[in-house]
Amino acid sequence: MRKIQSSYKLIASALALAAAVAVPTSASAVAVTLNVNSALSSLTLSGNAFGLNYGQQSAGSLSASWGGTISGDLTGGLFTFTGGSAISAIVNPSGPFTTAPNPIGVEAGNYGVKAVGLVPGFPGVITINGVYKDLVLDITTGTAQNGVAPTGQTLVFGALSTLDYGYNSSTAGPLGAGSGSLSGVSGSDTSASLVSWDGTTLSLPVTLHTTGSNRFEDWNGTIVATLTQVPEPSSLALLGIGLVGLACARFQRSRQNL
Repeated sequence: MRKIQSSYKLIASALALAAAVAVPTSASAVAVTLNVNSALSSLTLSGNAFGLNYGQQSAGSLSASWGGTISGDLTGGLFTFTGGSAISAIVNPSGPFTTAPNPIGVEAGNYGVKAVGLVPGFPGVITINGVYKDLVLDITTGTAQNGVAPTGQTLVFGALSTLDYGYNSSTAGPLGAGSGSLSGVSGSDTSASLVSWDGTTLSLPVTLHTTGSNRFEDWNGTIVATLTQVPEPSSLALLGIGLVGLACARFQRSRQNL
């Protein structure tokens, strides 16, 4: 009888341990993943190169949908951006776009830009064609919490983010072409105070300014993402489950020995 009582106590203790550690407490930081809803997430691009404002190469070429994932830590109702997000621009259906006179020619991309006008020091009317492609954003800092003003988010472009371009003169012909990496180009999201997080859905309005050689970009829109993954129970929870199994086996042996 004492063996049976001891087994009952062991089972109860193991179940309590498993329950206590399987569900994070409000004070525990838990790594989570949010899935970006591409149907609700888009950014519009405006900018300037050599003093000429960007126009669209074709209808819709300055706006793109975004998908991917957002990573962070969840502590109670506080979401903290920790880096490791991969918010990816989707290939623009209004493409492909030209980068003439760049020998790359015509290619698919996320945004197709065109700027035309007079540039001091250049002959004739200058035409600039550019394609932004393989754009991926990470969010390396910041927080979001429902009902509380969040801290600012820092957005950083990933390693493959690229701008292919070419520019020519109406009187002198091709003047130059090339590819520029946006890797590591970053800026602060100045609309951070509008971020909302209700524990399940993150709404991240984006107002981002970035700069490069002889150019700048402004990215405006909203990224919406939902919680899709909570980490599996910790090893302590697995230990608790193991103890339950051990206790059950001991209980079974105790009954057989009666």
